[in-house]
Amino acid sequence: MPTWTDPGPVEFDAVVTAAGTRTGAFVALPYDAAELFGTRGRVPVVAEVDGVRYRASLVAYDGPHLLALLRSVRAATGKDVGDTVHVSVRLAAEISAVPR
Repeated sequence: MPTWTDPGPVEFDAVVTAAGTRTGAFVALPYDAAELFGTRGRVPVVAEVDGVRYRASLVAYDGPHLLALLRSVRAATGKDVGDTVHVSVRLAAEISAVPR
């Protein structure tokens, strides 16, 4: 089982980018996830984008970690590809509660 470091809430502004699919979109984490969360792998998080909260994972595909923006989140915020959003991510609570 992977272990993660809990840095507390991590906030940043980012531009929504198309994911190469017809409907997918993401924002890039502007920090080194290995330094923040202690891993280069998947990081389970609770994300908040312009006030809309949801469960997600930060994942890396040969570059920075990315946070997928669900279509429902984009609809709720009224934001889409090219728009800037305010993002807050934190390690998912049940993960961070596991003793190291």
